[in-house]
Amino acid sequence: MMRPKQAPGTRWRTPIAVSALLIACAAGLFWLRCVYIVLHSRLSTDPLTDPHGYELLFGTVLALPTAAVVAATAPFVVAPGPSRSRLARVVVTLLIVLTALPVIALLTA
Repeated sequence: MMRPKQAPGTRWRTPIAVSALLIACAAGLFWLRCVYIVLHSRLSTDPLTDPHGYELLFGTVLALPTAAVVAATAPFVVAPGPSRSRLARVVVTLLIVLTALPVIALLTA
């Protein structure tokens, strides 16, 4: 019995989507942790929480490339078409706005 013909590129669609989902989730969780560390360091009233400012500096520095990884991999989770471009616009916009928080926290410290 012969298998029906598949459209080109559909064979690798599921493994690519699953890999992109895992990478985007891992990078997104790391990004959230970086943003939390920065905001916790900046908004803490205890001077011994982050006396040298390393959490503030490294959290901001690590949040920027991590946001880029999330923005690059998240659109590959959905099928090609208008939904992929819509997801890319939403993810990039949210990450730009939310990654501005640690940068602002760093610049106003």
